[in-house]
Parts: sequence; structure tokens; C-alpha cells
Amino acid sequence: APRHLFEWLVPGLLREKCIQLVKGLPKEQRKYLVPVPDFVSRALEQLQPDNVDLLSILASRLSALGGITLDRSDLARDKLDDYYLMNVRVVDAGGRLLEQGRDLSALVSRFRSDTRQSISANQAASPAREGITRWDFGDLEQEWRFRQAGIDIVAYPALIDAGETAAIELCDYPREAKIQHRLGVLRLLRLKGTQQVKFLRKQLLRGNAFNLALAGAQLDRNVLVEDLIDGAYQQAMDLDKRLPYTEVAFQTLEAGGQGAVIGRANEMETTLLTVLKLLTELRQKLTALGSVKWPDTREDVRVQLLHLLSGHFQRDTPAEWLAQYPRYVKAVLQRIERVTGQYPKDQKYTVSLRELTEPLLSAQAEYPELLLMSTEATTYRWMLEEFRVSLFAQNLGTRQAVSVKRLAEQWSLVAKWLQTNPH
Repeated sequence: APRHLFEWLVPGLLREKCIQLVKGLPKEQRKYLVPVPDFVSRALEQLQPDNVDLLSILASRLSALGGITLDRSDLARDKLDDYYLMNVRVVDAGGRLLEQGRDLSALVSRFRSDTRQSISANQAASPAREGITRWDFGDLEQEWRFRQAGIDIVAYPALIDAGETAAIELCDYPREAKIQHRLGVLRLLRLKGTQQVKFLRKQLLRGNAFNLALAGAQLDRNVLVEDLIDGAYQQAMDLDKRLPYTEVAFQTLEAGGQGAVIGRANEMETTLLTVLKLLTELRQKLTALGSVKWPDTREDVRVQLLHLLSGHFQRDTPAEWLAQYPRYVKAVLQRIERVTGQYPKDQKYTVSLRELTEPLLSAQAEYPELLLMSTEATTYRWMLEEFRVSLFAQNLGTRQAVSVKRLAEQWSLVAKWLQTNPH
């Protein structure tokens, strides 16, 4: 869908809109882009309206022209006059106005569920259905085209995880559909392997060693177990490369990978136990430091661990990177052990890491599933983790050569992906 084209307005208004965006910058950034109209004209010389993010591409061009670093978040869209925002009207099949506004994302979110329900209810051929417990619906088309209210519409069917069952829903974008479809396939695999799932729930993370480690790391067993089971199925079935859309492909996948699930779960459990023990030791050392000293270091470590361990990290982290978790936590442990003697250096590294991480966090705020959508962003995310090891625990080694320069080169690939992929 050409959603980003709306940001470019009509040619006669584009330059004025960009001028207002630049004038909204803080003075310390704006001073490098004076006179503003001239810089905007130069920035627009080689740009043609397209379905790419205007703010991202404008920030990139101005950064190069002004010799500064601008991100799309620096260009405050919320300060624009309504005059420079396209007014979008939402109408029903009979042409009756339902709502209008200048925030397209809000309108899409507002009417998405209504549209899906309407499609499911009124289109006899719609693949949408609920209450699925096994793959008994034949093959799933990756695109579904239909005509409604005189308009040709393309939707992207996907299995979704509906809790105790799965369902088929129609998604707006192919990437969104792929992300949801993986979760729906996981749900059906777990339903097919009900006895296996029960066994894993009973056996995983049990015993005194895990009880102590879980208590020390302050993590919930039940949450970790469910995520670990998902991760075991994800790895055993290699869903990132073998996501099925046909009944035969699903049956082949299940038959070939089911026997490997318990083995993968045991491997992941061993890795997790190592991580939990290291986390317990780390928390003890942080407690011993007290709550006053080195606040910036402590906060940086807190955020790092939050990003490593939050959400469905065992399910969603690629296997090759999940296996590195013990080394990452060891690096944090070494950092804390050495901080007393090299705090000034630690502060310098903390500032550098914050600057390198901020663009990724900003992008994830707009694309919550970014790391599942973009291999470029995923590479950057784990390069950051390797960079931390190189800064604080060189003796542990890194999986690849990493530096500020290499990170900048990788981020340029992420920025290009963001420009060419609409929300």
C-alpha cells in the first residue's frame, strides 16, 4: 500500500512543508542548515516522490549536506500545520463518510478490525476462519485479491495464534502476515504435539539448581518454560527458513522436526541454566556495589539485560545468537568487576553505546517487530552486543570484527531498509 506517498503531498507544497520541518529543529541543529530554504532546495534536488518515508530520507540528505547527524525523529511532524498534512476521508461501501483526519496511521488502526470483520462476513470466498486446531483447510494462499465497493483490494492471509486455537486472518502487509503466520504455525505444531508439550512443561527448569538460579535471577519459571518450548519448536522446525503454507509442507515439517524438539529443548535449557547462574552472580555483585555509585553504568547494564531477556527472547532470538547469551552475560559480569578501577573509561563507553543504540530504539518504536522483519536491523542489533564484549571483556572474543565504523556502515543499510519499507 502506498501509505508513505501521502507524506509527499503535492509538488507545490512539498518544499514549504520541508522548510517548516527544518525550522522546527532545535537551534543547535538548525544552525548548520542556514539559510533553511537553500538547504531544503538542495536536499530535494535529487528526490522524487515515492512510497518511502519522507522524514527518513530528508534527514539523511540534510545530514550529508550540513555535516551533522539527523534522525527522522528530530524532524517534529507533530509541529506541522494541518495545512501540510493530507486530509484522509474514510467512506463505507456506499460512499458514506465514516471519519476523516490527518493522522493516517490512527485511521488505519481505527478501522482495521472493522474492515477485517466486514471482509470475513461479506466475502463468501474469504479464507478467514476461527477455531482451528489442526491443518485441515488445504493450502493457504499468500495473497488474496478481491473487489469490494468497486475497489480492487489485496490482503495477505496468515495463521495467527489465538491462544488455545489458531485462526486465519487477513493482514494489510506481507511482512505483518509472515510474522503472524509463524506464530500460528507454532500454535498448530504445539497442538499436534500435545503430549510432548505436557512432558516438557513437567520436566523443564526443575530441580534445586534451577530453583536457586531462578530465585537469584528474579525470573518467572512458567514464563520461561513456555517461551523455551516455543523456541525449541522454532529451532527444531527451522521456521525462519521453512515456514509452511500448504498442508503437505506442514505435514512434512512436523514429521521431520518433531523428533528433534526435546533435544533442542534440553540444549536450550542447559544454556539458560548457565545464564541464570551468571545473572545471580551479577545481581549479587551489583548489590555489593550499593545503589549510589556508578549510576550510569548500572542503568546501562539494566537496559542491556532488559533487551536481552524481555519478551519471547528464546523464541525470537536466532539460534546462533541465543547460544551466545552466556558470553554476553559473562562480559557484563567482567564489566562490573572492573568498574571500580576504570570508571572514567566505562563512562566514555557508556556514552558511545547510548549513541549507537538510540537509532535502533527509535526505529523499533515505530516498527515494534523490526528485528523480525529486517535482517539488516537484526545484524546491527547483535553487532552492538558483540561491540559490548569488545569494550568490556576482550578476553572473551567476538564472533566477528566490530567497530564504530563497521556499526555505522551497517546502520546505513538499516536506514535504507527503513526508507524503502512502509509501516
